[in-house]
Amino acid sequence: TMLLGKVVRPACRLSKLPPPGACRHFWGWLNAVFNKVDYERIEAVGPDRAASEWLLRCGALVRYRGYQKWQQDYNGLPTGPLGKYKIEAINATESCIMYRGFDYLGTLNICI
Repeated sequence: TMLLGKVVRPACRLSKLPPPGACRHFWGWLNAVFNKVDYERIEAVGPDRAASEWLLRCGALVRYRGYQKWQQDYNGLPTGPLGKYKIEAINATESCIMYRGFDYLGTLNICI
């Protein structure tokens, strides 16, 4: 086709399509970035707050001791004195948490 005196090639050619699964590499990389443990953050804000941030960033839900409502919005994380909100339950169904971030869970004080 001619457009303003230049030959325009079709935008999509089958031979130029990315190989199957190529887009998954990007999502895998992004998930790995979200799951990177920030040990300085754990020290700065405490284990429950740091774990909450990680879990919510990855799409999980968190419930705190003494509260019935599940926290699902990263931007709506409760504020207050450090250590006030202790994680009681986690729902990681359909989240992107990976083993790389499990060190966040290892720093929690769990009461069973």
